[in-house]
Amino acid sequence: MAKKRVYVETSVLSYLTARPARDELKRARQRWTAMWWERRLDWECILTPIVLAEIGQGDPEAAARRLEKANLLMELPSLPEADSLADLLRARKLIPEKETTDATHLAMAAIHGARYLLTWNQKHLDNLELRSRIEEFILGRGLTPAKVITPERLLLEEPT
Repeated sequence: MAKKRVYVETSVLSYLTARPARDELKRARQRWTAMWWERRLDWECILTPIVLAEIGQGDPEAAARRLEKANLLMELPSLPEADSLADLLRARKLIPEKETTDATHLAMAAIHGARYLLTWNQKHLDNLELRSRIEEFILGRGLTPAKVITPERLLLEEPT
């Protein structure tokens, strides 16, 4: 049986490599992310150049930690079809106009056939109010939308 494809978004790699947080919620997310990372080989984990560009920004030491982990995942290319889909998501106001990268993550996951888009970004990517509209829109374009999910929910939904 083929492994399900998981598009790993920037926030997951950030939580994975961040120094231990003081905030309880962030610490919990770090623990869930670490547990998912230990099981990452259960899925076909992918990322794209936009993820690499995002995780390469900021503090050089933190960026190096993120890139070290990212190098263990499969990189798939950016595609013009994904850029077009991302533009449409923003034009239809399903993702705010200024959130170019969030729209691109959704589009890349769909174009590359990811079953899941793994993220901790609950403002735009894992937004319950917009999720069904986004999925409906992507389906209307003849693509299967990736299910936007946190590491915690993925582990709970797909136990070993």
